[in-house]
Amino acid sequence: MKLDVYQSCTRSEKRDVLNKFWNRNVQSSARIQKAAFQYGPYAVACIVAVALELGFVIVITIHRASVVGWIAMLLEALTLWSLWWAVVRWRAIRTESN
Repeated sequence: MKLDVYQSCTRSEKRDVLNKFWNRNVQSSARIQKAAFQYGPYAVACIVAVALELGFVIVITIHRASVVGWIAMLLEALTLWSLWWAVVRWRAIRTESN
């Protein structure tokens, strides 16, 4: 996957890309749409990496430091919800792009 359109965006356009990716019912130009489509797989991959890291923390700490393990579980739940939403939004943007 390329990020050429996203990387060529200005700072304010990148804010528009993030707004388009994470929120529903956002009207945007074709350039912002394409940049959001390119951004999607990377957003999902980064959230998956965070979820895997938190899973590792949970496994290691749940028996040794239960407080840290429970905090990690709460953060894991939030991360999994974010992952679900990122996948939902990426599919929606992919559908809009076609």
